[in-house]
Amino acid sequence: MYEEIIYGPDDVVSLISNNHEAIVIEVITCNYKVKKVYIDNGSAIDMLYYKTFKELQLEDKQLIPIRTPLIGFVGAPIKLEGMITLMVTVGVLLRCRIVPMNFAVVKELSSYNMILRRIILKALRAVCSTLHLSIKFPTPAGVAEMLGDPEITRTCYIATLKGKEKLVAQTTYLEPWKLAGKKERLQTDEGLLELPISK
Repeated sequence: MYEEIIYGPDDVVSLISNNHEAIVIEVITCNYKVKKVYIDNGSAIDMLYYKTFKELQLEDKQLIPIRTPLIGFVGAPIKLEGMITLMVTVGVLLRCRIVPMNFAVVKELSSYNMILRRIILKALRAVCSTLHLSIKFPTPAGVAEMLGDPEITRTCYIATLKGKEKLVAQTTYLEPWKLAGKKERLQTDEGLLELPISK
């Protein structure tokens, strides 16, 4: 898994991005696809918000108690509900990695469901590009790329600026996820017309 990871002219830059948004992706954990996952390489603690924790059908008794508050995140110390280790899949299909992650669970309002920080990025050996709103990382099947969704990113960003995290946080963006078994074959539309292309 020592492939060259680069961003070049072939990498798409979103036209609706104003190039100052954060990277927001989706991951899979506990058999759910979790959207609104904020990538932040500036801190050392991975965060899982309590509302998302409950929607993943996890129970408080699974938390490892922590008495030390989290300091320096939003100013005042934040009481942690506890820590939990989850297996998280980043990427899609064959180009993905499954990594164990230790999350600090907090009862705070947020526009996001999770915050992934530099520990997971190092474990993935990921390279981030805020210009492209993407992260790339090596997998046994080649380099994987996770693209951020500029619209979701902007919605979360604006809600955070306006102090309306509560409104956005009500929509957690979880979808049940199952490993795709047999691939279904797409059927052609019998109503298609064949048109010759003139030279």
